[in-house]
Amino acid sequence: MSSPVTHGISGLTFGTPPVAGYVVQSVSNSSKAGVVAEVFDENGCRVHSRYDDTTNEVTFDAIIAGATLPTPGSIFTVNSTDYETLSVDKKWENKGFVSCSIKGKNSANISV
Repeated sequence: MSSPVTHGISGLTFGTPPVAGYVVQSVSNSSKAGVVAEVFDENGCRVHSRYDDTTNEVTFDAIIAGATLPTPGSIFTVNSTDYETLSVDKKWENKGFVSCSIKGKNSANISV
């Protein structure tokens, strides 16, 4: 089998510093609190809330263009933010490109 030839997209990277070796198709980000403490008054109305341990998740779908896929637990960087790799899904298609979906997260209280 011959090596693939790529025209027009070989220099494409994503993020700062770049996630190189992928042609990124889509990205999604989400943030949520890991701990929510709420205080209610005698009428059952919420009068105070505190949100701690903010967790950020990123998922990106991409065509693999020479990249080495991360493994679960390893670190990757998107837009100058480090993420722990949660999952890596790789997909092969007949008459299509090899693509992947990579999901990562970081937490306010964990240094990666």
